[in-house]
Amino acid sequence: MCRKNHGTFHGSIVLVEKSRFRFLSGEDAIVHYRSSKAFGRPFCNRCGSKVPDVSGAYAAIPAGTVDAELEGDPPIRIFVAHKSPMEVITDAATQFDAYPPGFGVAVSPPLTAEPSTPLRGSCLCGAVAFEIASQPKKIVQCHCSRCRRSRGTAHGVNTFVAQDQLRFIRGTDRIKTYRPPDAPRFSDAFCESCGSLVPVVLETLKISLVPVGLLDTPFAVQAATNIYVGSKAKWFTITNRFPQFEELPPRDKIPEMLLG
Repeated sequence: MCRKNHGTFHGSIVLVEKSRFRFLSGEDAIVHYRSSKAFGRPFCNRCGSKVPDVSGAYAAIPAGTVDAELEGDPPIRIFVAHKSPMEVITDAATQFDAYPPGFGVAVSPPLTAEPSTPLRGSCLCGAVAFEIASQPKKIVQCHCSRCRRSRGTAHGVNTFVAQDQLRFIRGTDRIKTYRPPDAPRFSDAFCESCGSLVPVVLETLKISLVPVGLLDTPFAVQAATNIYVGSKAKWFTITNRFPQFEELPPRDKIPEMLLG
């Protein structure tokens, strides 16, 4: 559920006492989608960005929306037994197969499907579904501030496919698109019901950007690339060995580094 909600390999959440948190503005723009009895997954109805959930015992803040350095206990990873088979964990954070002992019980099944064609994916509520006719070759981890804010995580995790290789099965009438006024080449599409990011067509390049966390069937990842590393979150350390670029790769390297 976190993968579909954020469109990435995992969610990144900071828990703080409610007394230490308050909204400064925009509460009237929040859509409250509840994916289970335990969790709400609120998002901005204008741009789809994940926003803090204050419905539980603590304020759960999507870490990607935090600009400052984060302080507190060392990070932990939960539900590692349920991680995507496309993700390789390379950091040293403490891991738990589900919740830490005594905290709760698992609420979603692991993704165990084998790579297949076509690949299929959907948003968290299932209203939007799509399929990809060919196997992607590469994932791209984008560390830009816009990806962090929209996804609420340390970076976006996307794959790119030719425009004619992606087909929506249902739900195109539920998709909203947001383009920041100062970003002519950046746009996000999201399900208006649950806030999950969904594939977006980059018309000028004739390719589709697919948030990898939406996929119900995995693909065999051959390589990955880190882009916009110069803008990465202050609190995040890159521990994988994939190529890094301060912004985009050089123009003549873009096909190789982003598409494979």
